[in-house]
Amino acid sequence: MLVPLQEKDFNKYIDFAYELALDPARTCYPVYYDGVKTRALFEADARKGISLPEDQILLYEEDGVIEGWLHYYYLPEDRYIAHRSCGVRRNTARALQELSEHLAARYPGCEWAVGFPSENQEALDWVQGAGFELLEDSQYYTFHFDQYIPGPEDPSVERITEENFEKFQRVHRTIEADMFWNCRRVREKLSDWTIFVAEEDGVAGEIIAKEIIASGSGGSTYEIFAICCEDGQHHEGLYRQLLARFLNEGKRQGAKDLTFFVGTDDEMNRIMRSLGFHHVGRYLGYHKVI
Repeated sequence: MLVPLQEKDFNKYIDFAYELALDPARTCYPVYYDGVKTRALFEADARKGISLPEDQILLYEEDGVIEGWLHYYYLPEDRYIAHRSCGVRRNTARALQELSEHLAARYPGCEWAVGFPSENQEALDWVQGAGFELLEDSQYYTFHFDQYIPGPEDPSVERITEENFEKFQRVHRTIEADMFWNCRRVREKLSDWTIFVAEEDGVAGEIIAKEIIASGSGGSTYEIFAICCEDGQHHEGLYRQLLARFLNEGKRQGAKDLTFFVGTDDEMNRIMRSLGFHHVGRYLGYHKVI
């Protein structure tokens, strides 16, 4: 049975919810065991479930015992549903089935997006059996700047500004297709992005990243949105040049952490650890119109 969380019960269940968020076999993405996201951030996001009109936290109850915490949010303009957190201690499949029925009744025809660690096999079995389509299969990495010592940079790597934006367009237009952050939208918000381009043997490549957790006393967290080459091939030397330049820039800006999702089949996985990245786990993202 699903029971809406009442504001008066928030403190009663927040510790339970956070414990579930730290267990790869019982939680969803975004994960909180990555060494980047904190307990304070989890609680701040959870409070949106009792303060924002399009957020809701449902407790999953079985035999009189609370076994799960399901926090979703709805974007009316996009008719899109996703999760801030979702953890179930026992009978994940049953909890997700009840959530599915709840959402279908409340938001018919909307898109529901979910993502789980590969360790949460019960959740993955349920989404696959419920007709969800696989959107993304990636390896999740983090990078911590505290012990990073900047290395040499290739002077040919250029930072993108309004004046040389066409060099970014040359690469990004080859991957943008139907993605939200196409060249036009990136240009409109250019000050929000850190972008570098480089060229090797006539092939151009890009790296584009954005601050996702605002700067504070401990520094900011950035996420690499994309790193690619215009020909769609793996160019290890070019990737290393771009990453080295970006990591040095992050250190200069006082960044604390960096997150990066790399396609599971991407050859880039071979070099991530050698560059100082920590492998957190495998991410599997699905969606379905309900």
